[in-house]
Amino acid sequence: MEKLNQYIDDISSGRIPSGIHVKGAVKRFQDDLKRKDLEFRPEAVQKVIDFISHLKHFTGEFDGKAFILEPWQVFIVANLYGFYWKDTRKRRFQTAYIELGRKNGKTALSAALSLYHLVADGEAAAEVLIAANSKDQAKVCFNTVRGFAKSFDPSEKYLKKFRADIIYPQTNSFIKTLASDSNKIDGYNCSLGIVDEYHSAPNSLVRDVLRSSQGMRKQPLLITITTAGFDKSLPCYELRTVATEIIAGIKQDDSFFGIIYSMDEGDDWKTEKNWVKANPNLDVTISTDFLRKQVLQAINNPADEVGVKTKNLNMWTDTATVWIPDEYILKATKKLKKVDFKDQDCYVGVDLSSNRDLTAVGYLFFKDEKYCFFVDYYLPQNSLKERPDKELYFDWHNHKYLKSTSGNVVDYDYILRDLLEVYRNTNIIKIYYDKWNALGWAVKSTDEGLPLEPFSQAIGNFNSCTKEFERLILSGKVILDDNPITRYCLRCVELKFDFTGNCKPSKANEKKKIDGVIAMLQALACFMENSGNVGTGIY
Repeated sequence: MEKLNQYIDDISSGRIPSGIHVKGAVKRFQDDLKRKDLEFRPEAVQKVIDFISHLKHFTGEFDGKAFILEPWQVFIVANLYGFYWKDTRKRRFQTAYIELGRKNGKTALSAALSLYHLVADGEAAAEVLIAANSKDQAKVCFNTVRGFAKSFDPSEKYLKKFRADIIYPQTNSFIKTLASDSNKIDGYNCSLGIVDEYHSAPNSLVRDVLRSSQGMRKQPLLITITTAGFDKSLPCYELRTVATEIIAGIKQDDSFFGIIYSMDEGDDWKTEKNWVKANPNLDVTISTDFLRKQVLQAINNPADEVGVKTKNLNMWTDTATVWIPDEYILKATKKLKKVDFKDQDCYVGVDLSSNRDLTAVGYLFFKDEKYCFFVDYYLPQNSLKERPDKELYFDWHNHKYLKSTSGNVVDYDYILRDLLEVYRNTNIIKIYYDKWNALGWAVKSTDEGLPLEPFSQAIGNFNSCTKEFERLILSGKVILDDNPITRYCLRCVELKFDFTGNCKPSKANEKKKIDGVIAMLQALACFMENSGNVGTGIY
């Protein structure tokens, strides 16, 4: 435990440079130690550490040496195996997301934990399943498990090793590898599931199968361990987003452990002192000299830049630029209630979609020198079922972040009813809306007494409110209602510029959605032009 305590102190004090997600994970650990419903068991952690120390490395400079966990690995093990619920006496964490740069020993750690669950976790008929995106990737992971198993039991007295699985007959347990291109991945009763290199998984099928197969286990654990990827539209980035929000305290999930070794927004990827943030095993399994050569290669040959950033420095790179860094979005997020803004001035932006797509209505209140934004989202019921990323949308809908309207087209009357409800309880000054596809809705809304005003979608029209929103959120003057769709939309934005320097939000790719951002910017433009605060220094 001395190594664990030293690591926590080193991260907290800044002696080891670390990113916000590692600092957040350490703070969460410290806070959890004070909780009355949890107990921390050092002896359970030590049991795992001792087991792993009996394994021996079998490649490179570490060949034949015992697997002694590094401090960051001890921290992960301490979280996963140290916390128990006092009432049930069961392990607290059932899901983990671990992200770090390449060549930091993630496969070795996964293999060691696999053998621990096979042999020493106390689970009868344990089923340890290691999943990867292809048979070749699964084979890489399994070969590491085989190598450790051989060092642990060279004569195969206890462990029987086969081409694609390892069996422990004493408890009728086994380790098996799966791949997303396997013909059959159902029918298991998984006790430990490990998903390797999830960043390139085209869908969540294998991970979902592992998770659903754990329903009969009392202490299941599903670990997703990966480096960063190139495509934020794939399911890994959504899982990563959940992890960052849990680490930041925006979402609550006591069964989910997350840790992400990455540089912060604004860190210079060319600066050596920042590399350890993404490479906790720096100068252990990956050398500074190696990274120095990789970074120099990327500087000299821009075609290599994305690969070096993604694999060696654990930077997600599917957009050319990030508009607003994630840390500012998370800091701005708070739980708000519309009832707390009763009778106050309200400025509204409406981004009506095509008949079958996402619609967003943004509400802005200026209170206590803060710009408070709510966004309501709507989608036709049929579109909810038909979307290629329907799992994400169903999750939003089930948690009441997204409202579905009946039928296969957007029900504009539903949106109008919600607006009228806000109109009755607040003082709506103006509603800015895009005229495209909105004539019938606009006529009906005006007949109901709503103060509508068309807002051009031209880039010059968005320039001032876009730059002002950025300035406000970076200066800590924005509060965003806690809605994951809004955070999703903000993360999808790239800025589009014209030759005069005007800008407006644009989608990183066609699969992304930025409707919530457009609605908020229209609401902000409404405030800027109708609040009477022009020239007062408020914005």
